[in-house]
Amino acid sequence: MEGFFDGLDQTVRERNWHAALVMALTLPDICAKIVSPTERSGARYAAWFDEHVKPKYTRPSGRGGEERVFLSGGDCYALRCALLHEGSTDITPHRARQVLERFHFCRPGQFNMPIHCNQANAALILMVDDFATDILTAARAWWTSLDEAERAATEGRLLVIRNTDNLSL
Repeated sequence: MEGFFDGLDQTVRERNWHAALVMALTLPDICAKIVSPTERSGARYAAWFDEHVKPKYTRPSGRGGEERVFLSGGDCYALRCALLHEGSTDITPHRARQVLERFHFCRPGQFNMPIHCNQANAALILMVDDFATDILTAARAWWTSLDEAERAATEGRLLVIRNTDNLSL
């Protein structure tokens, strides 16, 4: 998992925003597969996201201060599908979507305007660096929470990129 974590961290540091989004949207898939290997992809993705990331995207809203979910697992899974399969942030045709219709991603600018997690109608505005970092932080915390046996059980199932200088298959 460290290779995935380090890769996402590197894309954010290098301001490679498209790669950061792809990695951030893929990471919950990888984590959820470890937890629920037999469950359908969309359901396990949404459940993992809701447990580990959604609290960061749930805030008091309005005068009553009622909890409002800005980004759910279903909407994030729909975004994952739209972006990875279509290169789009329009999630209206995706069954997994729950509330949102579209996403707008912004990169940090010269003035660092705080617009992360703002909603305009049915579109959610996210800072790409904050979003990627939120996913990365949640995934690292989840990974750390697993015991050694659970982490060891993933060996051999996750991607390993080998060095050709000392290749042993």
